[in-house]
Amino acid sequence: MITIRYIDGDLQGTCTYQIKINDQAVCQFSHHNPDGFTECLHKAADAVELSEWAEHVLRDDAKGG
Repeated sequence: MITIRYIDGDLQGTCTYQIKINDQAVCQFSHHNPDGFTECLHKAADAVELSEWAEHVLRDDAKGG
């Protein structure tokens, strides 16, 4: 399960969110809420791609599993 969880910030402004995959915290990112939900999802995807978690998963895939 992928979860984007509000951490803190102004709900009418910029907030910090945490991304979890299953029960593992993967990364955090900031989002300016007035920019909309689609932009939030783009930022979440970018944050995961740049995270150490993604580097670890990609490294394991390159080794064959």
